[in-house]
Amino acid sequence: MNYENICSLYESVAELTNQMLAAARNHDWDELSKLEAICADYNEQIQDHAELKPLSEDVQARKLQSIKLILANDREIRDLMAPWMLKLNSMLNGQSRNN
Repeated sequence: MNYENICSLYESVAELTNQMLAAARNHDWDELSKLEAICADYNEQIQDHAELKPLSEDVQARKLQSIKLILANDREIRDLMAPWMLKLNSMLNGQSRNN
């Protein structure tokens, strides 16, 4: 795989995290889950080709920009999911006490 393809993978993951963030903002957990599965496939492809080195400055800058966007989106998704996860945990704990 060439450098352009690697950058395209990172940029695709960044776009997917934008979509995941939109789903989280809309509390569309099913859509978020579907997008996470697609994202996992892209991440596997990235890992399979992580050995490409060295990257040119341009490619490195594009990759870094995508990674920063991915991390920012991930942080906001986690913040949006936290109340829902607490509620789910509370419901599950309540059910296990009732059994």
